Amino acid sequence: MRFEDIFPRPQKCERKQGQLDFSTVTALRVDAAFGTAADYIRELLQKDLGRELAKDGKVAIEIKYDDDVPKEGYELEVKTDGIEIEASDQRGAIYAVQTLRMAALVDLKKGTGALLDCVEIEDSPRFAWRGINIDDARHFFGKDEIKKVLDFMCLHKLNILHWHLSDDQGWRVEIKKYPRLTEIGGKRDKSQINGWQNTQVNDVPVVGWYTQEDIAEIVAYAAQRGIDIVPEIDMPAHLAAAMAAYPWLGCRELDRPVAWYFGSSIPLSMGVKDWNRSACVGDPRTMQFIRDVIDEIVEMFPFGYFHIGGDEVPMDEWKKCPKCNAAMKANGFTDYKQLHTHFINEVGKYVASKGRKLIGWNEILHGGNLDNDVLVQYWTPQPDPRVAKHLNNGGKVIISKHKHFYFDMPYAQYPLKNTYKFTPFFGGINKNNVGGVLGVEGELWSEWIDSPAKLEFQMNPRLAALAEVAWTKTDKRDYKEFEARVENYLPLLDLLGVGYARKEIYRAPKNPFKRARTVKAWYGKDMNVEFDQN
Repeated sequence: MRFEDIFPRPQKCERKQGQLDFSTVTALRVDAAFGTAADYIRELLQKDLGRELAKDGKVAIEIKYDDDVPKEGYELEVKTDGIEIEASDQRGAIYAVQTLRMAALVDLKKGTGALLDCVEIEDSPRFAWRGINIDDARHFFGKDEIKKVLDFMCLHKLNILHWHLSDDQGWRVEIKKYPRLTEIGGKRDKSQINGWQNTQVNDVPVVGWYTQEDIAEIVAYAAQRGIDIVPEIDMPAHLAAAMAAYPWLGCRELDRPVAWYFGSSIPLSMGVKDWNRSACVGDPRTMQFIRDVIDEIVEMFPFGYFHIGGDEVPMDEWKKCPKCNAAMKANGFTDYKQLHTHFINEVGKYVASKGRKLIGWNEILHGGNLDNDVLVQYWTPQPDPRVAKHLNNGGKVIISKHKHFYFDMPYAQYPLKNTYKFTPFFGGINKNNVGGVLGVEGELWSEWIDSPAKLEFQMNPRLAALAEVAWTKTDKRDYKEFEARVENYLPLLDLLGVGYARKEIYRAPKNPFKRARTVKAWYGKDMNVEFDQN
């Protein structure tokens, strides 16, 4: 693969005369300034080349420290007699090697040599936040798949794994002070299938959670690859699994199992009107529970952010709850959205006391008076002028717009082109405040993703488009050219054993009626309508 064709495409790539056969590399020298990244780089290259690399040799890769290279960036020169890399941090050094690997791996594994064009590359990222969200709550994927995703993220120079570890349908992380969270909340006996509008049930249990030792192992694995992990523990809504374990978290103590339905169709058909509940934010026990959980989570995850969701918060029970109404009166609130914001701010202050910054979905802006240092993640399909206002007031935003970055949705609804054509700037933002957009993130919610194979199908090749949007400093993109590159890139995914959607699927049908039929089937008849055709 040419350097100009890899994902993400380098910012500047100048071709020179000659070529180097990557398979002839026999030596690797890495500056001590790169610390443990040197071990990871050596491990990668030796596995690819199938031999030990000496410190000295006729054809060497040399990685040098240079403080003038931008953060996470690198300079790479391929010459006929070796390769020179300069970087100012561990990620930059790793990314330079990933550029080489993406260009050479397919040919290298054919065993017939891997000719690289002699080039000079100068490369650095557009955005600091380049992420993927894996929802391990609705369906549980386990350590091996998470590690596989981390490897793939690193290859594409993505640096944030947003890890969704709790929701109504499952609690997936051990909290030692509250063992019932996993003993009860970490399992359910069935699942709704075939879309939000369907009432079919699959009687297959979903069981699994990560011990604190598992988390430590995965955090270390990610760090070696230059990836930070942001844990998400949803609150005050999406807490049904926790309330199944500890019913006193709700405004009413109801004996309910872990939710096995994902939408309203099933509970409403069963006469359950209050199926979607929020925790009691007026009860001091709730707040103590949340502080206790935060205490253990921040010990597991050293990165400086903590995601609480904060979205889709039903307030019906709050309106009837004496404790919530006492909190309303004590704070002089007239709208329950204000109580929601108050809760977010209080949790934010506690998270800040632990050296972390709070993140929430953009619904947390709806009550007004949100602390400005809370990071907002913009996901909603509808325009939200509050997001622009937050940016214009100096706030920070991550963009995960539904149309472009909800990778769990069918390709017939959101084809690959949607992701690649995304521009991160939208109406209402003062040009002086666009720097408040920290970056972009793809979302893989797992209501209808019930296996690693389906996860990879939904993710790829969308991840390649996301990587380029997040990294390459332009909004002028040629989709036809991009798609041609994707087809040349798919053999690399085959080599790595990574699943993906074929062109016939990721393009989406040209016929609008066929597209509409596929989308309708996905929502209410067959959640695997595209996957089974792939």
